[in-house]
Amino acid sequence: MVQLSECGHISPAVNLRIIAAVTVVAQKSLELKLITAAKIFVLTLGLIDARVSMLDGKSIEGEVVSLDTEQVVLKTSAEQPVSVPIAHVIDVTFLHAADASSEKVVDGLEIGLVDGSEMLVSEIAASSAQVTANTADFGELKIPRRAVRSVRLQPMKDEFAAEWASYLQRDNATDLLIVAKRDGSGLDHLSGVVTSIGEKEVPFIRDGDEIPAPRERIFGIVFAKGDQTTKTHGGLVLRLTQGHSIEAATATLESGEVVFGATWGQKLSVSVEHISTMDFSAGRIHYLSDLEPLSERYYGLEPVRQQTENLFSADADTRTGLSVLWRMSRDCFPNDGKSLLTLRGQEYAKGLCIFPKAQIDYALDGQYTRLNAIVGVDDEVAFNQQKGRPPTAVELRIEADGAEIFRQLIVAPDDPLPIDLKLKGISTLSLIVDFGDDSSTCDYLDLVNARLIVDTSEK
Repeated sequence: MVQLSECGHISPAVNLRIIAAVTVVAQKSLELKLITAAKIFVLTLGLIDARVSMLDGKSIEGEVVSLDTEQVVLKTSAEQPVSVPIAHVIDVTFLHAADASSEKVVDGLEIGLVDGSEMLVSEIAASSAQVTANTADFGELKIPRRAVRSVRLQPMKDEFAAEWASYLQRDNATDLLIVAKRDGSGLDHLSGVVTSIGEKEVPFIRDGDEIPAPRERIFGIVFAKGDQTTKTHGGLVLRLTQGHSIEAATATLESGEVVFGATWGQKLSVSVEHISTMDFSAGRIHYLSDLEPLSERYYGLEPVRQQTENLFSADADTRTGLSVLWRMSRDCFPNDGKSLLTLRGQEYAKGLCIFPKAQIDYALDGQYTRLNAIVGVDDEVAFNQQKGRPPTAVELRIEADGAEIFRQLIVAPDDPLPIDLKLKGISTLSLIVDFGDDSSTCDYLDLVNARLIVDTSEK
């Protein structure tokens, strides 16, 4: 509220404060404009702050001088620019992405490709041979129909997300025309053949008859898998600040633009300010949670010295009956199969959760050079400790061809522990999780971002 003097005019003191406040606002506005202009100027010059993560577990930060199919060159505090061969790179993360990630994204239409790419688009049309679309980031796309897995013709609703994802997992021999139920309770589908996608109608052949389906009624289309090319990966994945991604065969950085060849053959470009990460890890790293173990062995659910009755003695060594909640879980906490693995407030999409006493073996066959992971007791249980008693602890041992290469007692509330172990030439990797004390309470051990580095050297 503005304070007035007795005569009804703004008092001089208040007037000065208003002038000062307006000046501060003006200065803030000018600073914001200058910062924005500076970012644009820096991008134009090609001086882009980035962090390069490498296969040996190390990373380097600096200004990108150049990036092509052979190397990425950065200007750092060193006298000479540092060159990193692309063959040694896991990913290049552009540090401006933290600011851009907060930009509001309006969900609309989406194209999903066989190679795993997902792109938000503003328009979609299709013939029997090609899908065309307009995008804010890449311009016009012209994609062979056989490379497209799905198109979504309406914005995603939270209540439809799970059903839509399940349709994408189907091994469907015919096209699926996905529609929203009239009562809004979910999605339904019709099986047949989609001949094209028009502005107002989607011609659809069902039981030999062509049905002109109104486009406004269609939520999406999942094309028959039999019509699609075998899933292949490009050399890298471009992850956008808006959360979507596109696979590419090659890429170079030219005057603030990433110019790349899409996996279907089209040459495209996108401003680097819209890219958060260039991920080169395809074929170079394998996450443990994506690999099938050679064997899983379990040895009860309680320490030998624990003086409580084992309620699940009948299946404690198999973990297939009542004790299934204590079986190794991949990429989620095992209590509900939905919660992401979490260490000290940080969620991780990839990882293992293992409850003692267990031994998990993996066949490596000499294909890998290192194991990287972050280890800790999951947040779901890490702080559920009994008052007045020491925090629970879990023991992790790692063996390579039977020889112990790591042993550590992991205490529940402690900070996560990063590990980096050499595995070159190793045939079998064993993860052995044991009780670290006389209690089994809260012993859910996470190995998040657990990944094997592929041996790319010539043998």
